Amino acid sequence: MERELKTRKRSKKIGINGLSTLEADIMSIVWQTKKTTVREVHETMLEDGYIPYTTVMAAMNNMAQKGLLKQNKNGKAYIYSAAVTRDNMAKSIVDSVVNKILGGVATPIISHLLKLKSDEDVEKLLELKKKLDK
Repeated sequence: MERELKTRKRSKKIGINGLSTLEADIMSIVWQTKKTTVREVHETMLEDGYIPYTTVMAAMNNMAQKGLLKQNKNGKAYIYSAAVTRDNMAKSIVDSVVNKILGGVATPIISHLLKLKSDEDVEKLLELKKKLDK
């Protein structure tokens, strides 16, 4: 009896691991520049050390397939832009950790956040609490 091999569909959701280091670096550049090409991202990344152009190109293509980047053909080069905001990315990663690792209990994350001591962080937490109380 032969087993039928099923191919797993690529999920548009961001998993527990969120992004690889390379993907996170690329997303930071894309969020900062709004619209960019592989060449521009590669040149920016070269400032921190050597990385092959083809590695950046493959990563950005994969990120477009995952739904993280938008890819628009303009002349000879693709123009990339973010398909998700920084806030939505962070929320998705935290939701994944809460649901899959912490069993839906967010208390450890909230406790960690409450350890933050800057006035700006405290102010933001108080604003969030007000929104939750409504």
